Amino acid sequence: MNNFPKIIPVFPLSNFIIFPKTSVPLNIFENRYIDMVNDAMKSDKLIGMIQPINFKDEDNHSPKLHKVGCVGKITSFKETDNNSFLIELKGITRFEIIKEIKNEKQYREYEVNFNNFSDDLDDNKEILKFS
Repeated sequence: MNNFPKIIPVFPLSNFIIFPKTSVPLNIFENRYIDMVNDAMKSDKLIGMIQPINFKDEDNHSPKLHKVGCVGKITSFKETDNNSFLIELKGITRFEIIKEIKNEKQYREYEVNFNNFSDDLDDNKEILKFS
């Protein structure tokens, strides 16, 4: 778990979840998340996905987030004609939020901890079979 960064960009997305070892397509069209994808593509290609608890608080601030999300790696990237991105994000492992990092970026970054989810990286996990 030491190979993962301590600070990751986080994409809060309602009614959407990514799990380790799954891939999901995403259409990125908001400027702040286009910036986030551009920055991720220049570095480790990692983005955290997490569910917001609410959309906006009463003071119109960013939504509060659940404590656990999943970090994924951008495995496919395509720029569209309308200046949005089509990406595929492959889930790697869950993370737990420690604290939000104050920055000048349009998107949110968090200090995170991966230690409680080392089993997510185990390829030899028993697969449950349902009949």
